[in-house]
Amino acid sequence: MTEAYVAKLPLEPREKLEKMAWTVAVWTLFGLFVLGPLVTVLAFSLTHNVFESTRPGTLEHYVRLFSDSQLYGPLLRSFEVAFVVVLVQLTLGTFVATAAVRGRVFGARLLDALSNITIALPSVVVGLALLAFYGPFGPINAFARFVTGNPFTLTWTLWILVLAHVLETFPYMVRTVGAGLQRLDPRLESAARSLGATRWHVFRTITLPQLRPSLVAGSVLVLSRSIAEFGATIIVVSAVLRTAPVKIYSEAESGSLELAAAYSVVLMLVSFTAYLAMSRWVGRTNAAI
Repeated sequence: MTEAYVAKLPLEPREKLEKMAWTVAVWTLFGLFVLGPLVTVLAFSLTHNVFESTRPGTLEHYVRLFSDSQLYGPLLRSFEVAFVVVLVQLTLGTFVATAAVRGRVFGARLLDALSNITIALPSVVVGLALLAFYGPFGPINAFARFVTGNPFTLTWTLWILVLAHVLETFPYMVRTVGAGLQRLDPRLESAARSLGATRWHVFRTITLPQLRPSLVAGSVLVLSRSIAEFGATIIVVSAVLRTAPVKIYSEAESGSLELAAAYSVVLMLVSFTAYLAMSRWVGRTNAAI
């Protein structure tokens, strides 16, 4: 079909033709660069041996994954750490976002800008920074020795793993809650304060209910990011505290692509389920409003 003929088509058929062309192009690119690799991981997890055949047809790797404590242990650890990190961020992220957006501290703009710093840094740098700060040669240990005479390090403990995930996920909660705070009408809070309500009462009864969609969205982002965190984790984690992403790396490196794929599919399902639940909840909340 020539361009001259397309130009003479009525507007509605031409729009349909353009929409069809866009649909084919976008879905082709999306399938090639996004869905294709993910579907391939699913196929690998259902394959007995990818080096012999890539035809899916077995659940043996999932059976191994959920029947051996050494295999499902890293999965449980990832979920446990992610849950703790979400609780920390609901408090820490909301606190920092409120201080930055409402200008309740000196240097609020600088605080808001610096809250994004871990997004700009490579994850391995964050891990190394934690080892340097909380390790046996860091300032925390030196201070503990000076005050108590006893060493204090978090190296190779679960808590340094939690701290690594907190640092990596911190910007997501701050940005999400900060955006929610900017959409609120501050006159509602001012009116409540003028009637004698305390700051805590205003936050609990007026601000917090309006922030619930942002808190839920931020929690899902933090959960997904924590579950998937690898760079900082592999620097600070010990062999007995491996998380699922580190286990995926070790299995893939040893040639067990099928088991690594099974791990990957479980993580994808958890993250995607959390995202769908958040989307439905936020949609219902907005419809009710």
